[in-house]
Amino acid sequence: MRFSLLLVAICLSLVSAGQPKEKYTHNVFWGRIALADNITSKLRVELWLQKRTQDTEAHTSIFNAPQYDSYWLWFNYALSPNLKLAISPFGYFQNYVLYTEPADLDRPAIKEFRYTLRLEHEQKGSFVNYSNRYSIEYRTRDIAFNGHYEPNWRFRYMARLEKPIHAEWLNGKSLSLILYDEVMIQFGKAVKDSPSIFDQNRIYAGFSYSLMKNIKITPGYLFVIQQRPSGDVLDYVNTFWVVLAFDNVISQFIHPPKGTDKQR
Repeated sequence: MRFSLLLVAICLSLVSAGQPKEKYTHNVFWGRIALADNITSKLRVELWLQKRTQDTEAHTSIFNAPQYDSYWLWFNYALSPNLKLAISPFGYFQNYVLYTEPADLDRPAIKEFRYTLRLEHEQKGSFVNYSNRYSIEYRTRDIAFNGHYEPNWRFRYMARLEKPIHAEWLNGKSLSLILYDEVMIQFGKAVKDSPSIFDQNRIYAGFSYSLMKNIKITPGYLFVIQQRPSGDVLDYVNTFWVVLAFDNVISQFIHPPKGTDKQR
């Protein structure tokens, strides 16, 4: 926890050092469908299908214009009950600029390929569970829209709290309250001219609820502070985020529940 607060303080000081002159506020919707299944008792595969939309002028819908599309493949391996290693060998993204003027709607999306290594450690407590998550991403982006992909690295750190709720009225379904703070810094060729290594900070509050045995929904609110590469513009993003996760998407059909008649 102390490391998290220290890292946030350092990154906020880096933002201040950049002395941004302009600030924009945006309202955005993030949607994710997560398809997952177990390969072995320790190895798990996930596919994330993501879409983000944004408002444009004031008082317009958060679904008014595209902001982001992605397809992200993950393999997760449990090194121990509390330590997980995740590798993403492939991620494809299309990023649209956050809206500030009508001309932004005519700008094409920046195409990106991303490769990620992530380590997560969870400490289960009697009242709340605490996790540290460390990620390193190698990103290549067609920033100039000329087919030449510029590379850079991005480091991400997340401190996460989760409070499982146990109550009779849940009728056996799971419910958890979730809080986290994630800080991102970046470096490398694509961002070498940026005056600060700070990329963004994400603060989240939400909950996770099991709709059915293999389906879970996680809605929440995410506040994002994002610095543009020029270093003199900050985006404040109010994000309404919904994740719909489907587990055992293949194995539930291959391995029927115990007690069923396989000959039927």
